Amino acid sequence: MRTFFECLPCFVNQALGSLKNCDATSDQTKNVMRSIFCELAGIDYNATPPVTAQKIHRMVSMAIGDKDPYAYHKQRFNRFAADVLKSMQKTVESQQDILAAKVKLAIAANIIDFGKNHNLTEKEVLSCFEKAMEVTIDSSALEDFKEIVLDANNILFLCDNAGEIVFDRYLIEEMPYKRITCAVRGKPVINDATLEDAQAVGLTEIVKVISNGSDAPGTILEDCSSEFKQFFDNADVIIAKGQGNFETLSGITHKRVFFLFQVKCPVIARDAGYTVGSFAILDNRSNSNSRVSEYLQSIKMGVQNG
Repeated sequence: MRTFFECLPCFVNQALGSLKNCDATSDQTKNVMRSIFCELAGIDYNATPPVTAQKIHRMVSMAIGDKDPYAYHKQRFNRFAADVLKSMQKTVESQQDILAAKVKLAIAANIIDFGKNHNLTEKEVLSCFEKAMEVTIDSSALEDFKEIVLDANNILFLCDNAGEIVFDRYLIEEMPYKRITCAVRGKPVINDATLEDAQAVGLTEIVKVISNGSDAPGTILEDCSSEFKQFFDNADVIIAKGQGNFETLSGITHKRVFFLFQVKCPVIARDAGYTVGSFAILDNRSNSNSRVSEYLQSIKMGVQNG
């Protein structure tokens, strides 16, 4: 997926959010933002958004040192997500299709994204979980997901955010987890999950967890470690959580990839063929063109009816 003009405000807001969360001084903020505006002036629109986001967050890191701007929020939402999960387990267990229910919750947890909203509140997250069981998801994609994942011998699960990773573990427990390897970010970036988060939520107790060796808020293969790329190449199927992984891997054709994420912006909506707010299960080998056509037709009809 390439970068669009609408991505520019998001890059700026991500930088401001990180600077605010680490209590950067006024001078630090001014200097970093000047550098970021220079970077954006020469942006490569053919690159994926996480490529530019990585550069921006590196600029922030150079200014603030070794601080992790979202360390507190990551710990807070790991704990909060665990509490929410406890309160929802009976509801999930009462569902006729438990795997489908866990998929919905794993996608609902993708709302815990400080790259999109650095002012995210626990109330907003809880509201999303409370509605999750009623959200419609692509039944055909879900059935393909079940069939292929259950038959796969080697699954690579790409995690996205802290907090969200609690529900990733909950979903993985319903899958053939002995055949699953999970990957997290190599270094802190926004509130993306790292090995520390995987350990904190007990994910390392049930599956092998590796670092992808990168500080990008997505999976830029050429920036990842040789270990990660070996796991990626050897996987029968890849499950990629979050918009950042969709942005960086949606062009992959030589591997079976299932993208699970919430559609949080019009740019992703256009590219994925879903409406904003949707719970997306997107198979990279499905007929995505027809979905995009349906989505565009729904917009056209909406305009006509309006």
